[in-house]
Amino acid sequence: MKVLVTGGAGLVGMALRRHLQAAGHSVLATDITDFSRHDPDLVLADLDDHTRLEQMVVEGEVQAIVHSGGISGPLMQREFPRTVVRLNVNATAFLLDLARRHGIGRFMLMSSHVVYGQSDKAIISEEDALHPGTTYAASKMAGEALVESFAREFGVSAAALRLTRVYGPHRRSNCFLRQAIEDSFVGRTTIIPCDPRFPYHFLSVEDVAGATLAALAAERLDHATYNVGSGEVLTMDAVRNIILAVVPGARIELVEGRDPAPEVQSNFSLHRLAEDVGWRPQYPLVDGFADYYRRALSDGKVMQ
Repeated sequence: MKVLVTGGAGLVGMALRRHLQAAGHSVLATDITDFSRHDPDLVLADLDDHTRLEQMVVEGEVQAIVHSGGISGPLMQREFPRTVVRLNVNATAFLLDLARRHGIGRFMLMSSHVVYGQSDKAIISEEDALHPGTTYAASKMAGEALVESFAREFGVSAAALRLTRVYGPHRRSNCFLRQAIEDSFVGRTTIIPCDPRFPYHFLSVEDVAGATLAALAAERLDHATYNVGSGEVLTMDAVRNIILAVVPGARIELVEGRDPAPEVQSNFSLHRLAEDVGWRPQYPLVDGFADYYRRALSDGKVMQ
């Protein structure tokens, strides 16, 4: 399969490229920057450059699109909400229309658990109401609505994956796990402001790639949205213990504070994706973080 991956230089995009290629797929990756990696397999293109994107789809004979580009988290560009909407919503609409006009066989949107907002549900399923608390969350909700509408109106085989808190190599935005590894390299104590009762849902980027490949390979997608998580709910104290067990010499200090994304969500149902495409998470935090740390040690740096 020939797959176009947007956001190909980012956390999710880099893992997707690696997994797709390992599975024998042909990958055409694009992003606005390669972060000075001198990446010969990445096409530099802005999501607003519709002519270039369509050229890539046509000339590359693309059969599937995985859209992981745009603004990738609620803390990024939050002072520029119109930019968030333009990049996340407009690009999704254009890429879906490319899929419609060129008969692309499968379209996958990387969405986020933040679309649910604050929730008092013990287990959040895809059928629960959405209450976006940020412009970023609203932009992802809008993208999901477009995915479903193109599937219903035009027959595009499309779905959105609602990812929980993704970590792994190439993450550049705020992440306690990345910070702990960086600090361990220089002998610095990692200070983490947190509420000791706050639930965390860390998701290895390796599981994101696995879920995406399973969805791409499925004969059909019976739903427009799928939760993707590790199945774990951890307090920051439990996260600290995992970090200390994995990283020799790590020093972690938890202080009173509030998570930068403070909306409480207890747990997520993962049954829909398991039933529809047979995917289940493979990386609890202790394993996923150990893999992340090994990769950082091998490369001698964290963000690459």
